[in-house]
Amino acid sequence: MTMDFKLKQFIAGSCYSYILSSRSESLIIDPHISLLDEYAEYLRRNKLALKYIIDTHTHADHFSLSAVLKGKLNAPVLMHEKAVSDVADRRLKDGDEIKLGDKCFKILYAPGHTDDTINIYGEGKIFTGDVLLIGSVGRTDFQNGSPESMFDTLQRLKMLPRETVVLPGHDYNGKRSSTITKEKENNPFMKEADKEAFVRNARSKKLPKPFNIDNIVRVNQKGGAKALEMISPKDAKELSMRDTSVKFLDVRSPLEFSEVHIQDSVNVPIDMLTSKLEDLSKPDTTYIVLCRTGNRSPMAADMLLQSGIRSVKVMGGGMTRWQKEKLSVVKGAGGISLERQVRLIAGILVLLGILLGWFVSSVFIWISIWVACGLILAGLTDNCLMGMLLMKLPYNKKLYKTKLGGGTCSINQ
Repeated sequence: MTMDFKLKQFIAGSCYSYILSSRSESLIIDPHISLLDEYAEYLRRNKLALKYIIDTHTHADHFSLSAVLKGKLNAPVLMHEKAVSDVADRRLKDGDEIKLGDKCFKILYAPGHTDDTINIYGEGKIFTGDVLLIGSVGRTDFQNGSPESMFDTLQRLKMLPRETVVLPGHDYNGKRSSTITKEKENNPFMKEADKEAFVRNARSKKLPKPFNIDNIVRVNQKGGAKALEMISPKDAKELSMRDTSVKFLDVRSPLEFSEVHIQDSVNVPIDMLTSKLEDLSKPDTTYIVLCRTGNRSPMAADMLLQSGIRSVKVMGGGMTRWQKEKLSVVKGAGGISLERQVRLIAGILVLLGILLGWFVSSVFIWISIWVACGLILAGLTDNCLMGMLLMKLPYNKKLYKTKLGGGTCSINQ
């Protein structure tokens, strides 16, 4: 990989998207509906022209930004030839090549999760969409998915160079990348060599469907996401201050809402929204819909639009971005945030290491050194090991679980 190639990973909840660039050209893989401003800022800051937009498949758990980007930046959308899509401009098949600057990426047809899935391979990396996940694989029980095809796709991926970096479309445990070697050694689905056993295992799983799946697939196929009006947190605040008919509609869980929320916002969890549509149908009200990171709010906004409520906007980035921009919030008696937990535990461990090192044995000073190194690494990589470990605690799983009333795209729930 040469120095003129750059890769940027973007995260929206458990959804990963990527901008690849060479020279002054770029392409984006699996753009997420909530990240328009982030993509635009990255392209502007790095003086990049968007050459291609690629959806690895028709997404069923979140809205794609492809139709919006296509309209705003006049870049073509690329999808597999089997994709049912009114948005795609160019159809791809196995073995096609995508040129970007002086780089070339190969398209691998990768059915299994769906029948229109592609992977993008090049520069020592494989962008696997929802096929090969970290320690898991995509589910095979909807959108013409097939466990037989999934097994065959995984066998093909096993043949890639061992050091190939795996960059998936999702991860539900905070991991950002892997390698073919690690997946062959640790991923039980990659380790399975018996096709019949693999298929039998996949078919035995009874998995809940992703929330609002039919509407999400419809919107992504028709390009309907361009009808969802996005608004930044700062603009949303200014609008609400100018117009008293504007209401913030927070679709997070009651537990999330109780921890922190916007003053005077209305909390209707997304899994209860359909039962509240009549109450929300007020012709003189404009709703600014928000969630934690921007994954649930577009789904909720689509539900409002489909029910006939037309004055709807989606706040990009959700509460995470609102707080990042240091806008005012109301903090309640909810659980302790993950960031505060990390600071608290790190402080306790450093103090404990110093005290034990002073009064018991100098060996214990390594506790403090270990914590310090972990914090430095977290600052450099934006990847906190302690935070990942704390997220596995039952308390945090309950606090931070995205309540969509359905399943994920992983075969492991």
